[in-house]
Amino acid sequence: MKATNLLVLALSLTFATAYAQSEEQVLNSAPINVDGYLAEQRPVTDGELESIRSELNKQKTGTQLNKEKAKDLGKLTNQTEKLLDSQDEYIESKIESTNAIKEFNAKYEENQKKLRCIMEESSASECDPYKNKYRKDRAKKVEQELNMGQAAPVVSTANAPAALPTGAPFETIKLLLGAGATSYNGEIEQLQSELAVNLRLESNITSRFSMGIGFNYGQLKTNDFGGNRYGLNTGYYSPMAYGMGGREINYSSMGVDLYGKFFITKGERFRPYLGAGLGYNQANLKYSQNNPYQSGMSMFGNEEFKTSYATATVMAGTEILITPGFGINLEAAYSTGLGDGFSSKNSQNPFNSPDQVRLRDLGKEIIGSNALSIFAGAVVNF
Repeated sequence: MKATNLLVLALSLTFATAYAQSEEQVLNSAPINVDGYLAEQRPVTDGELESIRSELNKQKTGTQLNKEKAKDLGKLTNQTEKLLDSQDEYIESKIESTNAIKEFNAKYEENQKKLRCIMEESSASECDPYKNKYRKDRAKKVEQELNMGQAAPVVSTANAPAALPTGAPFETIKLLLGAGATSYNGEIEQLQSELAVNLRLESNITSRFSMGIGFNYGQLKTNDFGGNRYGLNTGYYSPMAYGMGGREINYSSMGVDLYGKFFITKGERFRPYLGAGLGYNQANLKYSQNNPYQSGMSMFGNEEFKTSYATATVMAGTEILITPGFGINLEAAYSTGLGDGFSSKNSQNPFNSPDQVRLRDLGKEIIGSNALSIFAGAVVNF
């Protein structure tokens, strides 16, 4: 047992001695790089050398930074010049586009004003140059078309556009034919005509004013309601022939008048106007049933009243041209008689013929009444 312990102790001492020698050998050996080779010998250095090397590296770094900054500053300068050039181009383009827009707006407004003038929507004096130029251009175009057509065997000008009127006196002559109705509103009677027609011939004096002469005819019928009591000697009465309404009275008038019209616009198709005129008329009133009859001192039948008188008329209407030579005319006219009449004629003595008295009174009532007429008709331009 003791021998065994001594053997273990001897082996332990031997192993410890060998481990200590190997550790010292390892610590005193040269350093080894990572790749397994022996490291080179460390260079000799101190604090001053390291300071010099640090300053050298700092200056190298500053030099490199300055080079990079100079390079980028050059790029920045070029980019700034490009930016300035692009700003100049933008400013020039902005000025050009602004001027172009202003020029377009001015030209557009000028064309709109020219169009309004040519289409007769405006009658201001500033429209005259546009209208004159349009007339000249249109006349020149017609002349060119006619000259081009002269080489053909047959020359037709039926569809050639007519030249616009210049407004010279008596340049245009018009024939107007109208028909309508007239309402007579007197102090006592309110009567309605059965027929009212007129025929007029007029010509322009200027582009807006024209004068003419007209012929008119009208007629109406009414009953003599005051003559339905024979017993009172107030009128002719026969229940079998005339009934309780009294005899029928026929009224007709024919006259001539001179008038003038002022056109509110210079339109070529739609031309509203105002007008006034003076006329001379002849009127005739008589009974439809004129069988003579005498009762005592009173005479009945064959009564008739004729008179002539002057009239004053104002009118308002419009001409609507469908083609340059034809159109329609719409008009409303107000007229009244001037005085009782220039001359009158009775077929019976009013003193012994009561129906003659009422016939005469009715005639004066119609002459002095307010007559309102509505006409529609045709316009023919020559």
